[in-house]
Amino acid sequence: MPRVTHARRIGLVAIVLLATLSAARPAGASNPCSTYVVPSLVELQPSADAAMRVVIHGAFFQLTSDTTMSYGDPRCGVMYFACVAGQEAMCQMQWNELRGAASGTPVCEGFGSWNVLSVATIRDEGAPLGTPDTWDLGMGISPGSYVDNKCPPAMQLACPVSASDAGAVADAGPPDAAPVDDAAPAMDVAPPTDAQPPGDDGAAPPTDARADRGADARTPVARSNGWCAIGGPTPASARLGALVLAALVLGRRRRRDRG
Repeated sequence: MPRVTHARRIGLVAIVLLATLSAARPAGASNPCSTYVVPSLVELQPSADAAMRVVIHGAFFQLTSDTTMSYGDPRCGVMYFACVAGQEAMCQMQWNELRGAASGTPVCEGFGSWNVLSVATIRDEGAPLGTPDTWDLGMGISPGSYVDNKCPPAMQLACPVSASDAGAVADAGPPDAAPVDDAAPAMDVAPPTDAQPPGDDGAAPPTDARADRGADARTPVARSNGWCAIGGPTPASARLGALVLAALVLGRRRRRDRG
């Protein structure tokens, strides 16, 4: 019986010791993922339901030693990945996990294989995306809080998202789209110079052209005074009336002389 009690005491001490060691384990013992990121924006291409590519914006740092779990300094940038055919479901699951982390409090999220140096490119924000790297499913998404003391400064970085691409795939736009400047009116649509008002050929004739007609060409204006027309030919009716009147006057004179 005493031996059994002693064994129990040893077992309890061992359990307490293991629990103490586990509680005292530093946060730096996070999984040695090839890449960690504090995501600020995660975009799924071409759509969230059928994603084949992912564009991740944020603060990144990558493993620099596969034996000492050392990481480089965090930097803002963009990483662009494409899923291996047949792994779409797992890719979308991991990408959605990163996408959810980007919408809350800044956190470190690791991805890729453990203790493997990444060959994926961290692009500058706003630079052309180019060809995507291959997404490594690794051991899934692994949260980190210390990670070689790189998580705290990474979470302090304010990484803006470029307004020029906003994570859009570089080849998403139509390649043959005409630039906006081509829609402006061309210079040759302006009215030609010969459309101006007519020159000397279309002007009114000079005043001396009217003088060439002579005075006879002007139509005289007759002033009417009873049957007489001054400055113009006498009408035939007026001449007949004058003769009749003269005959009457002469007749009256003759009768008066006889009497």
